[in-house]
Amino acid sequence: MERALYEIVDHTADVGLRVHGRHLSEVFEKAALGFYDLMVGLDSVEMRQSREVRVEAQALDELLVQWLSELLYLFEIEGFLGKAVQVAVHPSWRLTATVHGEPLDSTRHRVALVYKAVTYHTAAVHFSDGQWSAQVIFDV
Repeated sequence: MERALYEIVDHTADVGLRVHGRHLSEVFEKAALGFYDLMVGLDSVEMRQSREVRVEAQALDELLVQWLSELLYLFEIEGFLGKAVQVAVHPSWRLTATVHGEPLDSTRHRVALVYKAVTYHTAAVHFSDGQWSAQVIFDV
């Protein structure tokens, strides 16, 4: 994945990412792609299967954490890795998404980063100067 799609946020003993986009759905898509890219590298993942994801929250920063936590859950339970995502953010902070990818294959995927959790520490989603931005920290 091109580094221009996300920025790495340095944090003591953890790692985070920051993304920007013209649309809120684009920011959530980029956050997911950055999540997978940091974990295994998107180049090694193929689009063989899809998963539907739905999450709700009381606020945008909470929706971001819930979204990425659901992706972490899919990885932990099914070993599922994403390569491409389509996200729709609905009023009242509800997100629906389709994640395309495949299950972890230890012969082709090298897990470079193991996430313990997606944290609320400095999690933020905001709109400024005509652009959406989001930041999140992962406990590793």
